[in-house]
Amino acid sequence: MHAQNGPPVAQPESRRSRRRSRRTFAAVASATAAALLVAACGATGGSGSGATDTAGQAYDANLTYWFWGESDIPGITKWMQGMATDYTKLHPKVHINLVPQSTSTLIGAFQTAAQSHSGPDVDTQWATLPTLTPYWDKQATPISDYVPSSETSQWLNTNENTTGGKVVAMPLYLIGVPLVWNKQLFREAGLNPNDPPTTWSQLLADCAALKAHGITPLGMGNKDGYFGAWMFAIFAKQELASLSNLESAIGNTGQFTQSQLDTVLTNLYTAEQELVQKGYINSDVSSLDLTQGWQLFPQKRAAMSLTTDGNAMSWAKTLGEDNIGVEAPPTWGNGALASTYDVTQSSDEFITAWSKNQAAAADFLAWLHQPANMSSLYQQTGAFPADKRFPVSSITDSMAKELYQLDTSKTSVWLENYLPPQVDNDADIPAGQMILSGSGSVSKAVALWNQVLKEWRTEQPGQFQQYKAWAANGS
Repeated sequence: MHAQNGPPVAQPESRRSRRRSRRTFAAVASATAAALLVAACGATGGSGSGATDTAGQAYDANLTYWFWGESDIPGITKWMQGMATDYTKLHPKVHINLVPQSTSTLIGAFQTAAQSHSGPDVDTQWATLPTLTPYWDKQATPISDYVPSSETSQWLNTNENTTGGKVVAMPLYLIGVPLVWNKQLFREAGLNPNDPPTTWSQLLADCAALKAHGITPLGMGNKDGYFGAWMFAIFAKQELASLSNLESAIGNTGQFTQSQLDTVLTNLYTAEQELVQKGYINSDVSSLDLTQGWQLFPQKRAAMSLTTDGNAMSWAKTLGEDNIGVEAPPTWGNGALASTYDVTQSSDEFITAWSKNQAAAADFLAWLHQPANMSSLYQQTGAFPADKRFPVSSITDSMAKELYQLDTSKTSVWLENYLPPQVDNDADIPAGQMILSGSGSVSKAVALWNQVLKEWRTEQPGQFQQYKAWAANGS
């Protein structure tokens, strides 16, 4: 999510981390879609199959694409390599150098490249603030400068990357984070296997019953801090009336104060601390990273987990789909956002400000959203494409249908997306590590947030002012 969230198979490393080929369209349908796209793009050189510039000449470009996605969607790098190959067959003068990126260096590597205005023409970053911040720092060019609204309006979750009326980056897939439970272990604990906890009090009661039968209730890992960040993303929002509450506290506008945010964080960390102290989370949660912690569930060493759509699908294949249930995480808070789900585009693709081939880069990215290509993404990886034109009828697996329904049936918010990267890295992640490891108190974790927010406002005044302006305009 940042979600670190469509359903692939097992996941190597993940941000959420925050947090995915059978071509089902007949050739005539693909040709029609391509023709419509060319017509929509006109002479702007947008997302048609002609890849022509304003003078009508074929693009002649070498594109370097720093791509991340394998941690969310195992198999997506292979799919993207195939897409790059297909595109260059259509447009022989365009060469695409795909360079897979690491989760641990994704943000840092781009920041280093931005200092010298070198490196990629196209870059992947996690959604919202990790994408908007480079744009505000004049390191990215909005994709909507090259791709018309007739096309971008077909993309899902672009609100996560929109500022000042500009769509900064292109979403590729959707990824949700459901609660997954093992029905067999629920039966062993005397619980109804078809009645998952939908409230926090029910979760605590189920955890108590499972523990009493020698079953670890919740299996997770937080050595890398991502489980704690997920807890913030999923549950802290539930005490907020709207996103503007968080944005006001971070932007220091006074409408929702730092003191009010402190109360939300205090309540969240107190609830997390209770899970740890009562033994409802595996005792080695701080010794395992997120991916390692996930392995407890398919090994039947934990009855529940918060995971991605893709892991849920993979575990269903391992344990049998009849033995696994998926549902939205339980309701913890009383704010209006408690009724929202948590699906996000997770990561997105943007064009760097220094690229000399921006139009060609935009053309390739928009071409990825042609219906046949989106269908191949789903068929090859199981990821749900972030595109309104994706034919839902192609989802035939019953669990995949449940997950897609969760992902698309109501408003979603992944709260971590709305934290400035410095605040996420220096406050959100380490504060959760304090609580889940027992190395720090609730008050110390909240104090860290206050310290980092003050530092960010002081050290990054430009970002701070841009953030306030963005939040004031409804994000």
